[in-house]
Amino acid sequence: MTLVEHIRAESARLAALCTACGACVTACPMTPYAAGVEAAPPAAVAAGMRDLLLDGPATPEALAWIAACTRSGVCSAACPEQLDAAFMLRLATWRAKGALGEAPRIPVKEDTQYSPKVKAFARLTLTEEEQARWL
Repeated sequence: MTLVEHIRAESARLAALCTACGACVTACPMTPYAAGVEAAPPAAVAAGMRDLLLDGPATPEALAWIAACTRSGVCSAACPEQLDAAFMLRLATWRAKGALGEAPRIPVKEDTQYSPKVKAFARLTLTEEEQARWL
């Protein structure tokens, strides 16, 4: 199974289990920072995310909520179905950013300094021998 197939399969599996009740949206601390989400019914926002996981277009509010996610995990604890809502949002984020080859639906931040930042952080924790070997 390829990574794309795995993402599609997990997306479909979790979307089928989700009732789109909106408890995750209600619990989310980022809704005030996502355009239109506070004014939309939480169940409609959750249904929009579920739609995206099932290869649908999603709603503008769902896309705004997905883009605002900071991975706090509060949504998972709020889910009455005991689903990993944070993982669902992570899958939705990948898909909305075009990870499966589609055009991005939410802004994608390009960080050209990502690798140098990782190396700088690694230097703080690695011995000189490990740095010579891995960096």
